[in-house]
Amino acid sequence: MRSLVITCATIRAELEQVIKKTQFKDPVLYLESGLHNNPKKLHAVMQEILARIDNVDQVLIVMGYCGNAVLDLQAHNYRMIIPRADDCLTMLLGSQARRQEVQQEKQTYFFSKGWLQYFDNLEKDIVTDLTRMEARYGKERAEKIFRSMFKHYKRAGVIDTGIFDIDELMLQAREKAQTMQLDCEVIPGTTDFLAKFLTGPWESDNFIIINAGETVLYKHLFASASTA
Repeated sequence: MRSLVITCATIRAELEQVIKKTQFKDPVLYLESGLHNNPKKLHAVMQEILARIDNVDQVLIVMGYCGNAVLDLQAHNYRMIIPRADDCLTMLLGSQARRQEVQQEKQTYFFSKGWLQYFDNLEKDIVTDLTRMEARYGKERAEKIFRSMFKHYKRAGVIDTGIFDIDELMLQAREKAQTMQLDCEVIPGTTDFLAKFLTGPWESDNFIIINAGETVLYKHLFASASTA
């Protein structure tokens, strides 16, 4: 079966390791991480790409809902497979259910290797606001306002998939989390979700299959797996 992967640069480091491990041979298209900030633009970019695709049997959308950017995407003469995940970090945790478990323990702001690498793009609005506030109010007051934006979080969680040096990731995360006044903790992660995404099978608990000619509807994303 011929596949095409559409995914985000934020998860590229992990996905490339999984591609090597699974010996996945089909093409992969990486989208700019900054599109995460504008779901409407992300949707438009993805739909434009989908409209041009030919000679494949399925398109694997290896990214989360991303502010419902996947809503109303239309499959053409191929099927689409979408994860039941609100964003890429959920896939690195293993499932949406696992993310909810972690959040129930403590409200967590998650970091991954890619999230740390592209932090300024992914949190562009907040980073821009901090720069603007520093110019207007001074560094001390600006940082106080900045911290208030993250006050509902109780920790920063660094997702450890076992691929990268966790000590190095923790060092980078602490630098970001210090401004948020959050302590960093290691959160066990996995690449099993990504591996299954590339190879199947795509069980309904974790994946949504949109058949050729169909459109991604709200019921696909938010109905329970048993009723979708």
